[in-house]
Amino acid sequence: MQGRQNGAAAVADAGQEGDTRSGPAGEDTPSPDGASGAGTAAGTEAEPERALEPQPANTTGLDDEALRESLTIVEDHLDTVGTDFYAQLFTIAPETRELFGAGMAVQRSRLVGALVRIVGNAGDRESLQPYLEGLGRDHRKFGVIDQHYAPVGTALILAVRRSLGDAWTPRHEKAWIDAYDYIAGVMVGAARRDAVISPPWWDAEVVYHRRILDDLAIMQVRPHTDYPYRPGQYAYVTTPRRPKIWRAYSMASAPRDDGLLEFHVRTVGAGWVSSALVWRTEPGDVLHLGAPQGHDVATPRSEHDLLCITGGTGIAPVLATLQELEQRQDGRRVHVFYAGRDRDHLYALPHLESIGVRYRRLTVVPVVSPDGPTDRSPDLMGNIVSAYGDWRKHRVYVAGPTGMVSTSLERLRQQGVPDEQIVVDDYGLW
Repeated sequence: MQGRQNGAAAVADAGQEGDTRSGPAGEDTPSPDGASGAGTAAGTEAEPERALEPQPANTTGLDDEALRESLTIVEDHLDTVGTDFYAQLFTIAPETRELFGAGMAVQRSRLVGALVRIVGNAGDRESLQPYLEGLGRDHRKFGVIDQHYAPVGTALILAVRRSLGDAWTPRHEKAWIDAYDYIAGVMVGAARRDAVISPPWWDAEVVYHRRILDDLAIMQVRPHTDYPYRPGQYAYVTTPRRPKIWRAYSMASAPRDDGLLEFHVRTVGAGWVSSALVWRTEPGDVLHLGAPQGHDVATPRSEHDLLCITGGTGIAPVLATLQELEQRQDGRRVHVFYAGRDRDHLYALPHLESIGVRYRRLTVVPVVSPDGPTDRSPDLMGNIVSAYGDWRKHRVYVAGPTGMVSTSLERLRQQGVPDEQIVVDDYGLW
């Protein structure tokens, strides 16, 4: 399941993967539980009465309290829940094993992340419904069909029940059954509606591939049919060399008349997909692309100037955004803070400078650790950005290594930048 999952997301992950990411990524962060205090302290003349905090209304009808309680009990061994879930699923419905690639570690971690997100938003229909609809649409690319949802639900509830052991109660059972019925209903409905207008995936031929660093390649692909997307969005990609294993990558180019899409891919350890895309892909190969997801960073509806904080291949969606803004000669000012472990890793800097020649409202600030690759202090970018100016009236886009993202967000919030003006993608590595 995915930073975009739930019950059927258990069937095949739609979430952010461990290679590189251009999206969820970013996904909206689940909001904190909204429990209010039990009551007010007794008022005295010396101590004024304290007002009760309003308790958020439950808009789904699900027993979110029981769901959170059960997940809290097993929070120290959620990985076991994921392992048991897949064991149960493949026993109940052996045919579902064909939906997955060879490696399951990332799949299990995505399932756990999706469960945490769904339970965290179980009482908030406004947050939960769009998330589940996105999952339903996205899971079409895995070959998920209506008949898969029943065994997935059975396996999920069995895994949670076995993990809770004696702590499992009839209330927990009803809460999980009701929740899964809700999840499956939303996902199935969204998938059926999407099937009327979109394919489950797009075939795309690689027309250009070049390694510009030992671990990083730029490639361009041409979808066989129209692929509508917006700058800042990302797509899940799979290669025939790693079938049925999908990883998320941002488009690094704005929509073009010739239909070409550009991706920047960095190998991530022994990443199954990233290594194949960097080292073993060549022109003529045909990839599969999932439907575009994520944020329209270049939306013309925004009147805010734009601040982009990025590192590594997180620069890809920023490049797409800048190309779009340049093409329509948008009047907004844009500041881009671009980090790399050393000067060589600021591989897109010449491209940024070229855009800046034509788009005069662009300011680019390269950020390199003074000690090179040995110093990856996550505080560096956050400190530089917060010291550079006042960003409270800007729309902010952040994408890159986890530490850089988190500290940058911390500094922005300390400065008073509202959360609703911040869009986040987290690539998980420098």
